[in-house]
Amino acid sequence: MVGFREQEVSMPQIDPWEKAADCERALRITVDPIRRETLSNIREFWIALAQESRFLSDDALATQIETIGRLHAKLDREMHA
Repeated sequence: MVGFREQEVSMPQIDPWEKAADCERALRITVDPIRRETLSNIREFWIALAQESRFLSDDALATQIETIGRLHAKLDREMHA
């Protein structure tokens, strides 16, 4: 249990469900159809990851979070540019 606790402290926890909710909130205020489609897809990625996360190793989960997070961040940057 000590190893888990150390990892929890060293790696910020990202909740895929919360990220999916972020996408849902953004969808409510986005009118551009292309951005809506992209947000919808990213939301589905976060939901799928949340559902699968208990079956993934910590490394695999971290890799998936990083990958989806990059897509999400890129979209955020484009929306605010």
